[in-house]
Amino acid sequence: MPDAEAAVTGLETRMEPGFTARRGPASECDFRQLRHHTQNLLQRILLQIEHADDLNVTACGRRLLADLQRRIVLSAQISDALFSITLSPASMSKRLRVLSENTMRMLADGTQSIRLNVTVTGDCPEPLQQLVLRIAHEFVANAVKHGMNARVAGTIDVHLVTARDGKTTLVVTDDGWGFHGNADAGDGLKIAGDLAATVKGTISLLRTELTVAELVLPAPQTERGSRDRSTGSEIAMTRQQAKG
Repeated sequence: MPDAEAAVTGLETRMEPGFTARRGPASECDFRQLRHHTQNLLQRILLQIEHADDLNVTACGRRLLADLQRRIVLSAQISDALFSITLSPASMSKRLRVLSENTMRMLADGTQSIRLNVTVTGDCPEPLQQLVLRIAHEFVANAVKHGMNARVAGTIDVHLVTARDGKTTLVVTDDGWGFHGNADAGDGLKIAGDLAATVKGTISLLRTELTVAELVLPAPQTERGSRDRSTGSEIAMTRQQAKG
């Protein structure tokens, strides 16, 4: 059974929760994402080495080592942003910007000029923050690897919006080439779909002149329950006042 299934209508791909999201423990998806993240980094490192024609030249060797060191440091910073390996995590806006920027810098070619715009509107519920960051990592990585592949310049936009009812939407767009090859979702979207399904969220991918990856998450159950109880109390009080 495949990890996820992609239903394609026209240019739009919608993800259904895969096997891991339905049956497997959350830790399995954790390891899958860590493996996928590591593969992305190693793939970029191998490409850099492949294009170093003469490793015996000292200057070339120094440049290669410096670039490897830079990408490894970026990988560590991405892990911090993803998994909050700090005693006092930064704001959601800062974490999302650091994560997106470092993911872009880690996977992009050194000669590319990619502009990044990040906006956050509303307060993302704390129970959803890490999930949003992990899916943002996959969306931005796909935008760089596929959309910006072999492009000299481009733009990636990351927008996170949380409505008053707690519904949270993440949209990542890029003006690159788009995904080439099989229309079925790759590993990154499969992981994102499984992560979203753990909280009954959905993801979609729309390809037109821009590629738009969207995540929609409902308000956490505890928040919805508190809001419903609060609304119920207000209604009861209003009825009592009307009777009085």
